[in-house]
Amino acid sequence: MRRNLTAYLFLTPVLLFFGVFLIWPGITLFFQTFQTGGIMSPAIVVGTKNWERTFIDPLVLKTVWNTIRYCLMAIPVVFIIAMVLALALNSVRIGHTAFKTIIYYPTLQPILIAALMFTFVLHQDFGVLNIIMRAITGNPVNFLGNESLAMPTIALVEVWKGVGFWTLLFLAGIQNLPRDLYHAAELDGAGPFRRFFQLTLPLLKPTFFFSIIFATIVNLQVFDSIFILTDGGPFHSTASTTWYIYRSLFTFNEPGYGATLSFVLVIVVLILTALQSFAFRDRN
Repeated sequence: MRRNLTAYLFLTPVLLFFGVFLIWPGITLFFQTFQTGGIMSPAIVVGTKNWERTFIDPLVLKTVWNTIRYCLMAIPVVFIIAMVLALALNSVRIGHTAFKTIIYYPTLQPILIAALMFTFVLHQDFGVLNIIMRAITGNPVNFLGNESLAMPTIALVEVWKGVGFWTLLFLAGIQNLPRDLYHAAELDGAGPFRRFFQLTLPLLKPTFFFSIIFATIVNLQVFDSIFILTDGGPFHSTASTTWYIYRSLFTFNEPGYGATLSFVLVIVVLILTALQSFAFRDRN
């Protein structure tokens, strides 16, 4: 009892912080889903109207699909590039630290700076890339105003910004793998590709499990780059769930509906996380 009491005393500050800033706001937000108003006007209880509205609002389904589509674009690409860079860094002996610093540098940039950089590169009128394309072909490409190109362009921002973090994570996982297995595989005549697919990938399953879950949770909350680059356009082709939550709260003055959309996002995150957990558990 004394040991347990000591442990709980040490945990008390964290538990208080967790309860005050997460549990209590979550409970308050849940009750707000059954209300309308409450910020600029008095709160009025409307029952389940906000929840019923989510089933008939076409923008809810569109924003959820846009968010999932964004994840399907950004996560596989950034993982593939990060794995290639991690394997390359693992074989580099000279300038190892310098290369890691250069690769990790974009991760240190605030998303605001990253989005503005891509604006100056890709903007149809004054973007550097379009200035070059206009000089060569005479036809600029509207990356941010084209429905089919806008979302891949935003995903490119995440790839550029996140590749450094995932590269160092995969590199740490590779460097912690048992070297004896690789020496034995080399003696058996296994080439680099065979060692990668039969040793590296299977041994990195725990790292991949964490990476996929973490990347999914983070990318499902994409907002900043969309808000800065396209503001959900064109024609809501890049509108994410968090963008719709923000608009409901601060533009449409519907805090109750915004709270409901927040719980919709939580449900989507939980479902996708559970599916990924079961998929990896079956493989193991």
